[in-house]
Amino acid sequence: MPYVQISTSATLSSQEIGELRACALNAMELLGKKRQYVMVHILDGQTLTRGEAEGECAFCDVRVMGAAEKCACDGFSERLSADIARVAHTAPQCVYLTLSELTLCYTDGKLPPGHTPA
Repeated sequence: MPYVQISTSATLSSQEIGELRACALNAMELLGKKRQYVMVHILDGQTLTRGEAEGECAFCDVRVMGAAEKCACDGFSERLSADIARVAHTAPQCVYLTLSELTLCYTDGKLPPGHTPA
């Protein structure tokens, strides 16, 4: 199950939260992940700063099972970062996104079908 956690210092409306969720689901399709399996966790109104500067910031932690092509990862990160910046009104260069490619990922205590421990 792919996982996307977005933390932002901006307090978002329910409409903005819905839009950000849709953006995350849409971006995951660039990695070949099916929307119905993506878990999205949005935390707004968090205490996030970049140095001593003022302005809204965001952190996005993404975890997926297996590896994706570099160009797909690049396109995914560019698209989702831009969407987060737009929806959460972040200051320039204040969206930090990590993408972890997991070799083992358990759903309800079991590996997904077709996967075996290394």
